[in-house]
Formats: sequence, C-alpha cells, structure tokens
Amino acid sequence: MDSIDPKAIQELLDKQAITEALMRYSRGIDRKDYDLLRQHVYWPEAKDDHVLYEGDVEGMLAFSEQFTREMPTHHFLGNVLIEMIDATHAFAETYHIAYHDTAETQGRVNLVLGGRYLDIFEQRGALWRIQQRTVVVDWFTRTPGTADWNSGLLANIRMRGRAKPADPLYTLHPRGSKA
Repeated sequence: MDSIDPKAIQELLDKQAITEALMRYSRGIDRKDYDLLRQHVYWPEAKDDHVLYEGDVEGMLAFSEQFTREMPTHHFLGNVLIEMIDATHAFAETYHIAYHDTAETQGRVNLVLGGRYLDIFEQRGALWRIQQRTVVVDWFTRTPGTADWNSGLLANIRMRGRAKPADPLYTLHPRGSKA
C-alpha cells in the first residue's frame, strides 16, 4: 500500500456509522427506546413504509409503541450492503429476521418475518440517519407460541430482555439509561 486514499477511508468511516445506526434501530425497537430511535436513527422528517404502517417517523413510532406494547420482539440484522450515492447520501439494503411474540385471541403466537430494510441515509454534520425506509417482507411464519415465563427451566430468570429502562442493558452499560 503505497498511499492512503482519504476518500476511501472516509467512505469506510461513513459505512461504519451507517451500520451502527442500523444496529441502534434493532436496539431501539426491541427495547422500546423511542427516544433512541428519534435521536440516533431517523431524521425528524423521515418517512417509513413499514409493513402495516406508511407515513412519517413520529407516526411509525406511535404505531410501533401501540402495536408492540405487550409484545417481546427481537430484530436480527444480517447482510448489510451500503452503497454511497454521493458524499452525504447512501443506500443500504439490510437483511433482517424479526421475531414477535404476539398475543392473539387463540393464545400466544410466534410471528417471524424475514425481509430487508431498504434505506436512504443522509449525513448532516457528522451524523448519518435514515431519511427514507421501506420494509420488504420476503417470508414469514406464524406458529403457536410455547414460551412460558412463569414455569419451567427459564421461569423468572433475572436476565430477561425487557423494554427500557428495565432491560439489563441500562444497568450494565457504562452510560446507563443513555446507552
């Protein structure tokens, strides 16, 4: 390596910042930390076409808060391909598997969706956030839920994932509730 290309280094740094914003989305949505989503994932005027909701980000967060109120979720991100459009815009395709433990009239149901987030990111200052998100569902499955948190081997475990601030993240992280 004879010379370092500053543009290539900046592109790597930008892609890392975008990847971290994507990871913050999973943390925020699963921990029901809507302030994290507002402050570190989406721009205030962002638009989101999110399976059962289409509109502005505040509406999506309100819909999500209501839809998942008593619903544990777990969003796992896989393949991430980020393509720079220009110095302040990027397109990201991110594969995801999203688990939802839903309460339905017939009892608990595990709803698992596999798909992709198609995002347009915009950089303002040093921050990269989502300007436009479209969620594509490639597959899904619904099965009877079998988790029983009140009996069996995992009954009443201490380190169970929960919404903010009860999740262990917020007591173990050095920044506490500001994680």
